[in-house]
Amino acid sequence: MPRRAARVALAIAATVAAVVAAGLPLYVFPHSDKPAKADAVIILGPGYADRRAEAQRLVDEGYAPRIYLSVPASQLHGGACSSVDVTCFVPDPFTTRGEARFTERMAAQQHWSRVIVITGGYHATRARYIFDSCATSVDVRLIGVREALGPLHWAYQYAYQTAAFGKAFLLGCAGA
Repeated sequence: MPRRAARVALAIAATVAAVVAAGLPLYVFPHSDKPAKADAVIILGPGYADRRAEAQRLVDEGYAPRIYLSVPASQLHGGACSSVDVTCFVPDPFTTRGEARFTERMAAQQHWSRVIVITGGYHATRARYIFDSCATSVDVRLIGVREALGPLHWAYQYAYQTAAFGKAFLLGCAGA
């Protein structure tokens, strides 16, 4: 029995190690584009302080004139939404897909050719996949901001992002 338990423990440890290793390039060290002159900076929700600071830095350095911040309806007025350089929006649906659809609509209405999209590093790969499907008329420069996460939050993000990738793959841009 102890040998069998050791083999099971070893198999579990190997599986966990493989999952962690497979997720490193997707969630921990994702590709991040270099910023370029753009028509707008879009911050994907939630608009954590690190994401807002990166967006503001880009506006201050002249990369784009305005920040668009995705927020829930309850946060549409006040807080970060009261800043001069920020326009808040509520995506429909309230998902990354809704944020990409908003970007696509705004690109058409405002004649945008390029946007810079800011999100958390763990979300960057999936956001890129969704924006490549749903915001096809505009050049998207996607920047993943590194956010300090504890081990439990990393485990949660690995599970959540992986499941959400499956949903994005199955639904594509047309899903609700």
